[in-house]
Amino acid sequence: MGEIAIVGYACRVPGARDISAFWRLLRGNQCSVTSITPDRFPTQSFLHPAPDQAGRSYTFAAGVIDDVWGFDAAAFGMSPREAEQVDPQHRHLLEVSYDALAHAGIRPSSLAGSDTGVYVGASSADHALRFFVDPTVADVHMMTGNSLSIMANRLSYAMDLRGPSLTIDTACSSSLVALHLAAEAIRNGTIDTAIVAASICCCRLTPMSASRER
Repeated sequence: MGEIAIVGYACRVPGARDISAFWRLLRGNQCSVTSITPDRFPTQSFLHPAPDQAGRSYTFAAGVIDDVWGFDAAAFGMSPREAEQVDPQHRHLLEVSYDALAHAGIRPSSLAGSDTGVYVGASSADHALRFFVDPTVADVHMMTGNSLSIMANRLSYAMDLRGPSLTIDTACSSSLVALHLAAEAIRNGTIDTAIVAASICCCRLTPMSASRER
C-alpha cells in the first residue's frame, strides 16, 4: 500500500481569502482578529460593559471572514432565492473545494462519477438561528441549506462524486477526525481520492485538501 499524499489545498480564513494571503499573515506574525460587523447582527443591541450580564456581551472582537455573503450562485447552479437561505459554510465549501482542486491541477469534471469521498468536519449552525428568531424569512430551501449533514452531500452532488459523503461533528476535533476517516478509507481501499474540509465555529474556517493515494 502506497503512502497518502495531500496534492492540493486552499483556505478561506479571517484576514485571508486564499493560501498566499494566509502565508503572509503567518510570516508577518499578524493578528487577524477584528470585530463582528452589523451586517451579521445588530451588536449594539447586545452590548453591555459588564461581563457578567446574561444575554449581553462586553466585546464583539472575533475572527471573521470578509465578505461572508459574497457568492456566485449561478456558477454552482444555485438560484439567488436558494443561495439566500443557504448557510455561508455551504457556500464557502463549494468555492474553496474548487480552489483546492485547481491547486492540485485536478479538473472537477475528471472526478465526476468516481468513488471520490467527501469528508467535512463541522459543528456550528449559527446561520440557522436567524430562522428561529423570525420564521417568516424561512423558505423551502431553509432545511437543506442549514443542515450540517448536507454540507458534504452538496459538494458530492455538485461534482457528481459517488464515494462516501460525510459531515463529522466531534466539536473542536471535527477537522482532524474527518481527515483521519478519509485517510483510513484510502488505506483500506474503499476510495483512492478524498476531499477533506473543515468549517469551525463562526470564523467559517474552511481549509481544503484533496488527498490521493500514490
